[in-house]
Amino acid sequence: MSNIYFERYAYPNRSIKEPIKSSTFVSVVIPIYKEENVLPTLKSLAACEKTQHPVEIIFVINHPENADQFIKEQSQKTIEEIEGFIQKNPSELTFHIIKAFDLPAKKAGVGLARKIGMDEAAFRLNSINQDGVILCFDADSQCQPNYLKEIESHFLNNPKTNGASIHYEHPLNLDNGALNEAIILYELHLRYYIQALKFTGYPFAFHTIGSSMAVRSSVYQKQGGMNQRKAGEDFYFLHKIIPLGNFHTITNTKVIPSARISDRVPFGTGRAMQEHQNQSKDLNLSYDFASFILIKKFLEKIEDDNFIENIPPVVIEFLKETKLLNELEKINSKSKNKQHFKERFFEWFNGFKMLKLVHYLRDNYFPEKELVNQSSELLKEVDLHKSKEKTALELLEIYRELDSES
Repeated sequence: MSNIYFERYAYPNRSIKEPIKSSTFVSVVIPIYKEENVLPTLKSLAACEKTQHPVEIIFVINHPENADQFIKEQSQKTIEEIEGFIQKNPSELTFHIIKAFDLPAKKAGVGLARKIGMDEAAFRLNSINQDGVILCFDADSQCQPNYLKEIESHFLNNPKTNGASIHYEHPLNLDNGALNEAIILYELHLRYYIQALKFTGYPFAFHTIGSSMAVRSSVYQKQGGMNQRKAGEDFYFLHKIIPLGNFHTITNTKVIPSARISDRVPFGTGRAMQEHQNQSKDLNLSYDFASFILIKKFLEKIEDDNFIENIPPVVIEFLKETKLLNELEKINSKSKNKQHFKERFFEWFNGFKMLKLVHYLRDNYFPEKELVNQSSELLKEVDLHKSKEKTALELLEIYRELDSES
């Protein structure tokens, strides 16, 4: 592949001096910031079953230039912890540490850390002419023993796969009852949203979790690499990859993300746990299912001859207020036929626009309701739930099963 990506868009520094093993196919990138115990993650990866090809693990230990002394010292302790583990636990995995210290304060964050590691992984795979897999993981996550083997196998057996989301399940056997309740509600909300999008007929309904995503190296480069957002980097990144097609959910293995409280990013699991605990966010609430019924009607109109005239008035309001109506009219006027318009429409109406529409409906027409009730309504609508009322945990188990079948 051309080096244009590395000349124009990649993080400029190459950090790993050791050459990559010639047939490496999977490179796992793990950003680490203010992490006090990486041993469970190391043990989980080291316990993975043997793969066909060598696997690299790239740790990006990072902190901003304005980090306090405690965080800087923690970065050094983490390096020592990883190095000590490697020395005591010989493995067929190859481990590398990137010291991304004193990053510019304006840019430092999980997005930049992922980018540094993913750019390094892509460069190394390019050096052996291998269009392999860049796999994202987190320093507080664990995985099943077949994790590396199944992901490698999926991409080898499906050579057209551009990217994938790996099935995940937060741990629920926590001693803290309140925290356990919070993670059940949070994960149910995530799964309800994705299944509700599938109900509407939206073709890009995939989970976008940073600790459980994979992308083919050539696709990563062609799409401009990872962004440098301090949070939500996974959502924005994957919604550049998903519309390309050949995006899959890998369900025969599992990532186990942390369910702990964290203040390291502005939103996400750790922040949601924290906000639920201090009562600044009520995880019992989620989107009104009525908004997805309306979105379904909107998307069904794509097949109509007079599509724009038949869009529900509430959605027209949204398109006007967000100045998207003119763009949609241009797409419509320049499309050769219905099928061409449909393809161009979904290229344009990406995951970000869909989320904006959902939030517009929430803020203006359909206020949030009880998550347990709304996720039950969706199941009733698709004929999966007609019995007695279920608890949040019972619903989560149903939704996990739905996601694992996709």
